[in-house]
Parts: sequence; structure tokens; C-alpha cells
Amino acid sequence: MGKHVKVGYMDIPEDYFQLDSVNKEVICLVLMDSLLTIIDKQFDEKFNRIEILNKLIDSSIESNINDETYEVAAVLRDIKKVLNE
Repeated sequence: MGKHVKVGYMDIPEDYFQLDSVNKEVICLVLMDSLLTIIDKQFDEKFNRIEILNKLIDSSIESNINDETYEVAAVLRDIKKVLNE
């Protein structure tokens, strides 16, 4: 795996895994919006922001698994599901 650059951090509610699917989706949408805001600031609009977000999420999932922060990886997977619905 290559070098990684931190582009931000996510605050995940402690009770995320006890929430129902509707509330989880709302949190995923808010987090996705935050990530897209970061992407919009970092990349020219000629780039596909959804493609960038998908790659960023994939990389972040891998990094969080390697760091054994499985809860964050699980939330990122949920965000990816919402993004690609």
C-alpha cells in the first residue's frame, strides 16, 4: 500500500450501531456531504466528485481495517452503500 494523506476526520455518534436504518442513512448522508465538501475544495470541478469519493472511501476502509478501527470501516461501508444506491 502506498502513502496516505489525511483529508479529514469523521465524528461518528457513539450509538451509531444501535440506530435504526433510517437514522443511520441520515448520518451517512451528513458524513457524505462533509466528505464531498472537502473534495470540492481540493479538486477542480472537471473531476468526477463521486468517483473521487468512492476511491477515497475504498482507501479509507482499507486504512481503517489496517489500523484495526473496524467501527469506522463499517460506517464507511455504509456510506459507500448509500452513495451507490
